[in-house]
Amino acid sequence: MKTSILILLLCAILGTAGCSGDSKSSAQPCIAVKPKTAPAIGREIPDITLEVLHNEAIKPLRLSAFRGKWLILFFYPADFTFVCPTELRELSENYDKFRKAGAEIISISTDSVYVHRAWKEANEDIRKIPYPMASDRSGALSRLLGVYDEGRGISLRASFVINPQGRIAAIEMHEESIGRSAAELLRKLEAAVAVSKSDGGFCPANWTPGKEMIKPK
Repeated sequence: MKTSILILLLCAILGTAGCSGDSKSSAQPCIAVKPKTAPAIGREIPDITLEVLHNEAIKPLRLSAFRGKWLILFFYPADFTFVCPTELRELSENYDKFRKAGAEIISISTDSVYVHRAWKEANEDIRKIPYPMASDRSGALSRLLGVYDEGRGISLRASFVINPQGRIAAIEMHEESIGRSAAELLRKLEAAVAVSKSDGGFCPANWTPGKEMIKPK
């Protein structure tokens, strides 16, 4: 009897289904019912206003302003670090290619826009960045997208390709010591754009513009 009561309590706490208080079935495992949360892919990004440094000016920028076009959200851990400036520089060097593919880029860290400005003044590569550098000082957007390190108060190294409807089409996440490739991120963007424009087509492995897409029969 005590065992059955314990199982019932455990099932109630875990929100499980298929558990029985009958002692004969007490050996049967409880099947946990997971919370019904939307998968990251296809999820609509929150409409948040971020403070950004862009073209030497500090201003608010609302994510919904990009509805109708593709958007790259490029999270990185911190300014004045080692790997991050190499990534931002490479994005800057490929910025025209992203724009040609129909996308804007926003780089995001939990540093303030004033730290962004100081970094720009101190680093020649960062000074040349043409896209908005956003501050997620509170970590609100990073938390909502699941890329926030609570213990350190920084964003993880993560990239999101957002479609014109404001939904996530692709995600890339690395541990802090591994830098990303602008070329690969661009390829993912171009593949997502191609699929959106096709009539039910699919992009095979390592697809690049100009290659044949898969057309299901």
